[in-house]
Parts: sequence; structure tokens; C-alpha cells
Amino acid sequence: MQYHKENSYFTSIIGFFYQHGIDCIIDRNKALELYLLAVNNENSLKQKCINSNLLNGNNDEFYDTLQYINVIIGKCLLSLFYYKDIILDDRVKYFESARKGDSIAQYNLGYCYQYGKGIAIDYNEAFKWYTKSANNGCAEGQNNLGNFYFYGRGITIDYKKAFELYFKSAKNGYNLGQYNLGYCYQYGKGVRKNYNKAFKWYSRSANNGCALAQNNLGNCYYYGRGVLVIKNDKKAFELYFKSAENGYSLGQCNLGYCYQYGKGIEKNYYEAFKWYSRSANNGCALAQNNLGNCYYYGRGVLVIKNDKKAFELYFKSAENGYSLGQCNLGYCYQYGKGIEKNYYEAFKWYSRSANNGCALAQNNLAYCYENGIGTEKDFNKAFELYSKSANNGCALAQNNLAYCYKYGIGTEKDFNKALELYANMPII
Repeated sequence: MQYHKENSYFTSIIGFFYQHGIDCIIDRNKALELYLLAVNNENSLKQKCINSNLLNGNNDEFYDTLQYINVIIGKCLLSLFYYKDIILDDRVKYFESARKGDSIAQYNLGYCYQYGKGIAIDYNEAFKWYTKSANNGCAEGQNNLGNFYFYGRGITIDYKKAFELYFKSAKNGYNLGQYNLGYCYQYGKGVRKNYNKAFKWYSRSANNGCALAQNNLGNCYYYGRGVLVIKNDKKAFELYFKSAENGYSLGQCNLGYCYQYGKGIEKNYYEAFKWYSRSANNGCALAQNNLGNCYYYGRGVLVIKNDKKAFELYFKSAENGYSLGQCNLGYCYQYGKGIEKNYYEAFKWYSRSANNGCALAQNNLAYCYENGIGTEKDFNKAFELYSKSANNGCALAQNNLAYCYKYGIGTEKDFNKALELYANMPII
């Protein structure tokens, strides 16, 4: 490349070799010079294009294309070159300030170590600097140190210690600390469950612009959680909307759900599809499953029923650990929806979903054992799973369990028990 008669085609790549010492001595100044040369060629190329008949079959088209590619690569490499230096300079700056006791710099240095910004990830160093930051009164440091105790990053999980740190952060006005404190009160992490206090701290955090808290506060209104909180779908919708607009994937999914089922707003399948799509693209497993349902059933003004697309989305949801997505994926494999039938795959995904507590999957897995789908027949196992699914509220399982009692499948015949189950089945 260096000795090619038109080496201007390759300046960006040659610069990369100099930057990283590939078959040459590292020379960052030379690398920067070559990156800038590549980028600065863009204007001359544009002028050449204007003054020539490039678009009309000129013989130099191939070489001009190479130069355009060189410009694009040069821009990318130059951006990374500057970015790395900025991160490195920031880390040095944070370190110097952190040693002098600056709590914000200590927090920033801990963040660099936690997420590998300009340095290798090191939870022990991150913990050390977050501790110093928290002890010096930094609300962000207190929250992140709380996260280390809550999730056991580099240390043993300690919910009580996490709660104490979230409380300090929340009192100091940090919205994520307020959210995490609300979460602790809601689920009894390090403190007794208290929906009223959870509601109070979610409210403060939501008012301070935290998308996570806006979503969870929406849940409080949707389910009527808290002595003083009356179920209010309209208020829930408003909060989900704020959370969704702020980019939180679960808030986007919940907003889609409101549009789909008319919760706090008129039904609108088009809007539901739109928000499920945004949420799914942001990695929300629940939304990926719900968007799969849109394609499976053809829900939405512009959505044509598409089993293959539904399968792809169920697969993403299942891979991300959502139990209902795993169940739906098993169904696709069992009945050949968007994919060839594969009973072994169906059994596998029903098993995963059932183990994750999905009542419908427990019923479907029982059916596999009863009929030998993807596994050997096992009536005792089928009866056991139908029972578990029925106890978890699955109406299909209650019907199938009654059938087992009626005909003695996996258990002794018991007409009274069968009649009781049939009589108490919910209306579907």
C-alpha cells in the first residue's frame, strides 16, 4: 500500500498500521497525520465529482470509489483515535482529582473501573472509589455502591447495606437512588415491604425525570398498590407514556399494552405495534413476545399475519429468558408455525418455560408427556404437571386434570374430583 502509485487510496489503513505498530514502529503522530489526510480528501473528491462525468461511466469510477472508502474509514479511525485519548485524559484527570478528595471525581473513577472506560474492568477498584465517593457525600457514589451490595459485584450480597446506601442517595436528591429505595420498599429488600413508602419514593424519582421510576409508579396506579393508591388506568397510561418517551424499554412495552387493550386510552393496535417494536428493538423480552403475538395474529393496521416473523420474535424473547416467549416458541416448534415441526425442540422450550413458572407451558409439557411428544410417555409426570399448572390458574390444565381423574390417567379414577374441577373451571 505504501509504495502503490496511488497510495492516497490507502492512507487511513496505513495510519492504522502506524497507530498499532503492525509491521512497523508505533508512530501515533504519523497515524494522526494520515487519518487527517484521508478525511481532508473528501472536499477535493466532491469537487472532482462535480467537474467530471463520474456518474456517466468515467473509467476512473473504480479508483474514486476507493478514495471515498478511504475517507469513510479515515473518519471512523480518527473518531476512535480522539475518543480513546479523551477517555484516557479523563481517567488521568479523575485520578488526580479523586486522590485530592473530590467526591464526583471519585465516583467518575469508580465508573471507569466498573465499565472499563479507558481501563480494564476492575470491580475491586470500582468498589474502592465508590466507597470513598459515598463517604464524601456523593449521591451518585452512594447509589452505585448500593448497587454493588445489592447485586454482589465483587462482594457478598447485602440487601440491608444496599438499602442504607440507597436511602442516603435518595435523601441527597439523586433520582436513581430514589428509584432504588422505592424498589427496596416494594420487594422487601433490606427492609420490610411497604407499598406506601415505595409509592412515595417512586413519585419523587419520577418527578425528577427517572424513566424507571415513571414505569414503576405507573405499575402502582395500574395495580392499585398502596393503601392510598386507587387503581387508575389513565394515570398509569400517562406515566408509562413518560417512561416510554424517556427511552425505557419496559415503559415502552407497558405503553404498547395500554394501547392494545384500551387501558387508560382508546384501543389502538397501530400504536401498540409501534411501541412494542421500539421496546423489542431495545431488548425487552416481554415486548419481543408481544410483538410476536402481533405478527402471529395479524394485529395492527399495517400488520399482516406472519408466522415466520412471529417465530423470530418468540425466539429472541425465549433466548432473553421470558417464560411466555419460551412457551410460544415451543408451540411454534410443535405445530410448525414459522418453522418446521420439531417435537424435541418443542419439548425443550416447554421444559424451560415450565421451570420458569409459566402455567401454560406446564400444561403443554404435561401434554407432551401424556402423548409422547418429544419424549417418552409418562402418565405420572403428565398428571403431576397438569396439577401444578391447574394450581397456577391455567384453565386448560384444569380441564386436562379433570380428564385425568375421569379416566384414571396417572392417578386413580375419581369422578367426584373430576366433576369438581369441571364445575369450577373459569369461563374462557
